[in-house]
Amino acid sequence: MQMKKNRNFTKFRNFRRIVFSFPTLLKLPLFFLLIFLAKNTFAERRPVQIVHADAARSLKRGEGTINRLIGNVKLLHNEATMTCDSAYLYPDNRFEAFSRVVVNKDTVWLYGDYMDYRSAEDVGKVRGKMVTLIDGATRLRTQFLDFNTATNVAFFSQGGTIDNEDNLLESEQGYYFSDEKLAIFNAKVEMQNVDYKLKSDSLHYLTNGDVATFFKQTYVFHEDVFASFRRGFYHKMADHFFMADNAYMMSEKQESWSDSAHYYRAQKVGEMFGNVQLFDSAQHAMTLGDYAKLLEANEVALVTQNPVGVFFSENVKDDTMFLKADTLLVRRVLTIDTSAFEPDSVQLSQLDSMKKTLTDSVQIAQLDSLFSDSTVIKHDSIKYLHAFHHVKFYHPEIQGVCDSMTYSTIDSLLEMFFEPVLWNYANQLTGDKINVITKNNELHSLELEGAGFITSVDDSTKLFYNQLSGKLIVANFAQNDLYRVDIFGSGQSIYYLRDKAKLSGVNSSTSEDMVIHIKNRKVSKISYSANPSSNILPPKDIDVTALTLKGFSWQKDARPQSRREITQRSIRPTQRKESAQISAPTFSITQRLNEVKGGFLPPKDVRKK
Repeated sequence: MQMKKNRNFTKFRNFRRIVFSFPTLLKLPLFFLLIFLAKNTFAERRPVQIVHADAARSLKRGEGTINRLIGNVKLLHNEATMTCDSAYLYPDNRFEAFSRVVVNKDTVWLYGDYMDYRSAEDVGKVRGKMVTLIDGATRLRTQFLDFNTATNVAFFSQGGTIDNEDNLLESEQGYYFSDEKLAIFNAKVEMQNVDYKLKSDSLHYLTNGDVATFFKQTYVFHEDVFASFRRGFYHKMADHFFMADNAYMMSEKQESWSDSAHYYRAQKVGEMFGNVQLFDSAQHAMTLGDYAKLLEANEVALVTQNPVGVFFSENVKDDTMFLKADTLLVRRVLTIDTSAFEPDSVQLSQLDSMKKTLTDSVQIAQLDSLFSDSTVIKHDSIKYLHAFHHVKFYHPEIQGVCDSMTYSTIDSLLEMFFEPVLWNYANQLTGDKINVITKNNELHSLELEGAGFITSVDDSTKLFYNQLSGKLIVANFAQNDLYRVDIFGSGQSIYYLRDKAKLSGVNSSTSEDMVIHIKNRKVSKISYSANPSSNILPPKDIDVTALTLKGFSWQKDARPQSRREITQRSIRPTQRKESAQISAPTFSITQRLNEVKGGFLPPKDVRKK
């Protein structure tokens, strides 16, 4: 079984190599017509052989003689056996077959009501209320079918349908190559199986390998997912879908674009290449890059090769954040959709499994509290965004850099690690670690852990900088503007005093804890809690080199100045409205053929699975 599977896959790969090497040539109907009508010019033409007839009669027609064959007629040409109830055989080796027409060659069986066979062209034109071609498990139905007994190619032009086990295809015209077990459909192609439905303008279907290849605009419909692309294939044995040339997918809350995409349904793994854009309307976020890997089972998305995250507010203009890093990772950890419950063993097991994926003690404590409270806040989902290495982001009101960061939707907590720096208007904020808490898409507070430092320029020409430092600094914001700073442990401050814009001195103070009140982006009041010490120097005694707190570092050049500094990529607009207007396949040709009454039909046991 495995050897057969490998042979089929090898044949599929060879088929792909041939097809994709000559895409333009293979898409031309004239090319197929030439194959269909091909003649062996140098071979001796063999006449049609009469194998059997119950009775025969010669009829004079003009200057020639016509042979009329009656009853159990059996003819042979190009190793194809043709039977019917009666036939007219003409002097030029052309014959007409009437009633219960059957053509058989190798594994192909063809059934119809009438056939006009022309031996000079090796082509039989089979007609009937229902014309049926059977090749193993493959069945082709139409009402107008031409079959070439030399090339073993069938052609229909007025609507036909092929079904093969759980696959159904139809189109206005198409070819079937029995030697290659290949069906080629053109013009208004529709296909369905247990996994999806699709529409295309050109489709090649390898029946024995269960491979469908697409060459023109194609639309796929699967439950609540819609996809479109211009080139690709589906390999059922490998459960592998490939989409290329502007691949687009849409679900209820997400949209995605890429130059090409692979999806392995059994493993629930997707890969996207080139100009990738993932849009999540529920999270008001999108991710850009040149490579993305989606692990559906684990609900993880990994984006590399110049990845960029874009986060926006649905209702506020100019409220978009652009973020870049070497790698972006999005993961959904757990869904909580209940209230006032006592966790059962399954839920506790989920909690333990989730905690093992976390390394931050604060996040673990937050999860524990969710299950210990009598009332649990309802969440659609808990998502984490991780950005690794060389992180930089820009928002009109806040900018930042660090080595890595994590954002959690459960508490709107943004954590920045390894030499993080934040800028907010005139303020620069640093620390060993920075925690940013947002509410309603606005800054709520910042925590600067370990060697916290806030700097703002008073006069850059004279290198006057206001400075605050402490072991832990909590900065509080209203409408994204700093209004209060709380310093806990080893608090220090340097603040330049001005009287109507004129410098009047500088205040240098220390205290274990401090509270700094800010109004109109200026210090309005400083409160001290323990062991305060304060000193005011007049302007003449100001020595800039002596008025620098430990850890001071003004990093103006590192500050992002615009979103173009984060990425030059353009953002594609949503295609949701246009895609929703594309109708799903209706299989009108199949319905029409299913409604046909009468006609000569094949025996029920002729199809072989």
